[in-house]
Amino acid sequence: MQAIVHVTLSRTLILSSIYFSIVLMPKYTPKSRHLLNVLLLIMLALQASFTLAFEQQKQFKPLRIAVAANFAPALRILLEDLPNKEHINLQIISAATGTLYQQIKHGAPFDIFLSADAARPILLEQEALIIEKSRKTYAYGQIALWSATQKLTSLDVLNDYTGNLAMANPDIAPYGKAAKQALEYLSLWSQAKFQLITGINISQTFQQVRSQAVPLGIVAYSQLKMNQYQGLLIPAEYYQGISQQMVIIKTSQQLELAQQITDFILQASSQDKLEELGYLAANSPQAIRNPETSHD
Repeated sequence: MQAIVHVTLSRTLILSSIYFSIVLMPKYTPKSRHLLNVLLLIMLALQASFTLAFEQQKQFKPLRIAVAANFAPALRILLEDLPNKEHINLQIISAATGTLYQQIKHGAPFDIFLSADAARPILLEQEALIIEKSRKTYAYGQIALWSATQKLTSLDVLNDYTGNLAMANPDIAPYGKAAKQALEYLSLWSQAKFQLITGINISQTFQQVRSQAVPLGIVAYSQLKMNQYQGLLIPAEYYQGISQQMVIIKTSQQLELAQQITDFILQASSQDKLEELGYLAANSPQAIRNPETSHD
């Protein structure tokens, strides 16, 4: 596309030079007048071609969405209902929240960032790397107790449990921090901390339990819903709300489209869909504990 633009500009400059050379001639013949008209038509056609090429380049430039790995499947489901999606070029980049945060700090060309927590969006806001007032909670994560080898009927199973327990690392993962808080609420942390098999993120923890490498684990409720597994949803009041926030990156060249996408994620129908997928809606009264103090 850049080659088209450069060639078009070069031709326009050349033809403009010829055109003004003829116009400035003291006298010109009917033949030169005809040549002048032909050149004028060619110039107009090239200008139209340049405009079309510019608009096409603008239209098909991808909108790059950086999304936390645990939310990527839900995002793809949501975007199936995006209006006029066939005319929008979306590129989804999925990775760990911390990895994406570092990439944004170092200038990665993302337009939107959907984090698995509130901490990294808050840091980006403090570092003046996002559009003002674009930081918003788009959903609250939930956690659940799950086993791939046995049916669970009550959280009481944890009281006398002596086997390994899988959960995300509470020092670096927001879902791990929530799992630790829930165990503390149940007065089980002092016992459970010696039984832990910690994953670097909730996706690794889910795989540990699904593969039956660990018989019991605390996973994201959305992972169970999207894979049609049955587990025990841990009440939201047992842990600090897992506020998952999104921001629009200040360097985005498609701010209007980025705003349309974030508005779409927050609209009522999208929020209803997220609740079906195992999240709490952004305005849910169930997420009663303040997420802003979280720095996972």
